[in-house]
Amino acid sequence: MGGNDSSGKVTFPAGENGEYMGLYLSSGASETQYAVLVVGVVLSGFWISNIVYDLKVPHHISRKIGHAAGGLAFFICVLFFSSALLPMILAGLFVVLLLSARLFIPGMFRGVGGAGRSMRAYSEVWFALVAIPVFGIAWFWLDQPLVALASLLFMAWGDCLTGITRSQVYHREVKGFWGSVAMLLVCLVISWVFVKPFWIGAAGSLVAVTSELAFGETGFFKWADDNWAVPISSMAVILGLLAVTGNLL
Repeated sequence: MGGNDSSGKVTFPAGENGEYMGLYLSSGASETQYAVLVVGVVLSGFWISNIVYDLKVPHHISRKIGHAAGGLAFFICVLFFSSALLPMILAGLFVVLLLSARLFIPGMFRGVGGAGRSMRAYSEVWFALVAIPVFGIAWFWLDQPLVALASLLFMAWGDCLTGITRSQVYHREVKGFWGSVAMLLVCLVISWVFVKPFWIGAAGSLVAVTSELAFGETGFFKWADDNWAVPISSMAVILGLLAVTGNLL
C-alpha cells in the first residue's frame, strides 16, 4: 500500500512491474500554507453552493458542490501533509464551524445544509466529522493514508455524482439504480488509483454503494446519516481485507 515516506513523498500503490508512483512535496511551501489552501478550497465550495442554491437550484444538487470541494480538500491533505494530525485538527475546526452555523446562523451555509434543508439533518456536520476517525484510524494509527483518502472520496466524489445522476434521471431526491451505478463506477476508479490489490478496493466500493443506498433521509435506515456510514463501512472492509490477506503492511 501507499503512504508518506520520510522524504515527504506520497507513494501510490505499486504498478504491474512493482514500481511506485509518487509526488514529491514542494520544499517552498510549508504545511501552514497547505492548511490555508485547504480552508480556502472548502470555504469556496460553501460560497459557490450558496450562490447556486440562491439561484433556485435544488438543494440536493447545490450541496454536491460542497461534496466535491470537500473531496478536493481531502486529496490535498493526503498529498501534502506529513501526518494525519493537522488534517484531523482542520476537520475538527470545520465541525465546530458547521455545527455553530447550523445552530445559530442556519442561513450561513444554506447551500450545503442549515436553512437549506431539514433542521433534523446534520449531514454537512457529519461530512466533516467522519474525517477525524477515518484519518485517525487508517492514517495516524495504521499508516494507510490512501485507504483513508479512498474511503472519504467514496462519499465526497462518489455520492456527488450519484446525486447529480439521480436528479437528471428521476428529477427528484430519491435513491435509484442509475445513481448507484454512477457511484459504483466512480468508486471503482478511486479504488483502482489508490487501493491495491484492486479487488479489495472494489469490495470497499460495493460496501460504499450499499451503505449509501441503505442510510440517509431517503434510505431504508433514516436514523443514520450516509455521510458517516459510507466512509466508515468502506474503510472497515478495506482495512479488514488487507489485514486478513497480509497486505496491511
